[in-house]
Amino acid sequence: MVASGLGPTALAVTWSEFAAGTVLMALRIYTNGFIIRRWNPDFWWAFASYICAILSSAFLTISVDYGIGAHFSPATPSSNPDPQSQLYQLIFTTFSILAIAFGKMAVIQFILQLEGTNRNGKRILYFCAASNYIVSFIFIPLLWAQCNPVNKIWNPSIAGTCYGTKTYTTFAYFQGGFGATLDTALALYPAIMLWHLQVKLHVKLGLIILFGFGIVAAITAVVKTVQVGKVKAMQDTTFHQGYLDIWASTNLWVVFIAGCIPTIRPILVRVIHKVTGKEGNITIAAGYIHEATLKDSKDDVAKSRNVRPYSKVYTRGQGNGNATTRNMFESEENIIPGKDEIVITIEYQVKYKESQDSLSEKGLERIESWEDEK
Repeated sequence: MVASGLGPTALAVTWSEFAAGTVLMALRIYTNGFIIRRWNPDFWWAFASYICAILSSAFLTISVDYGIGAHFSPATPSSNPDPQSQLYQLIFTTFSILAIAFGKMAVIQFILQLEGTNRNGKRILYFCAASNYIVSFIFIPLLWAQCNPVNKIWNPSIAGTCYGTKTYTTFAYFQGGFGATLDTALALYPAIMLWHLQVKLHVKLGLIILFGFGIVAAITAVVKTVQVGKVKAMQDTTFHQGYLDIWASTNLWVVFIAGCIPTIRPILVRVIHKVTGKEGNITIAAGYIHEATLKDSKDDVAKSRNVRPYSKVYTRGQGNGNATTRNMFESEENIIPGKDEIVITIEYQVKYKESQDSLSEKGLERIESWEDEK
């Protein structure tokens, strides 16, 4: 069947969102594989969300081919959509709920990495994770238990009962409202948490903006929930179901995209540094959040690392009568004026571990070494 009505719009929207999500997933893979070189739990939750999102788009495409989004009239049997369209619609809805649930779990896991040792904050996030899954996995059985037998859901001509439809519809409203509330909470909570971290103001604001994209996910969840009621109120249900599918697809992809944006900050920082010509001397955290300028991060380094005693790097000048001592924040002073032809090669090594309260991953250990020769 050729897609008609809202069908082509639904396909254009879902596959455009797929393209945007795929780009961000690729950037996330690059970040984990080549920048932080670590595959954290939040990545795998995001990957599961991505797979479910692709499957949902695929089944939405099939349901559109069977008539979702097309006009039909009860008085004209030939215009009625194929009953199979509702079957694929159910499968699309199932995978969309899973994609949203996994996407939110990815965001929660990512925030947990930044939370550090704050027990109250972790309890809040654990509650969000638990409630997210309870609501999602109650919704899916209710979706498939609307009628007895099950195939009466997509084929009304089959004898049976559908006593569960009202319960499912009521819970669909609750699930939509709960999803919007959780999206808002996951967008605002990092702002509160990050504001108290001892990092530069522009770093805080940048991260708050990146997390704040979750507000868009909350908006799409609200619009999707409103569309549930409109579909039930319309006689041309297949056509108006196209609106619901457009917003359902947008909601799941926006949840995924909103979860990916904060994680690719290391790439954004590198691009900004290359454009502005700013070169960093050190990385505060080898994870997602890092500040590349040593000079601007003196306090944070002191508080987040257990460093071996080290304060000065000695270099000897040759031929110019000057030798200097340079501390780790670039102050200099002459120490052996008038001495020529002094050649000293010194290798320095600093080994440290990040503390649990730092912005980096727990258990991180890194060695930096360099050599000065003149």
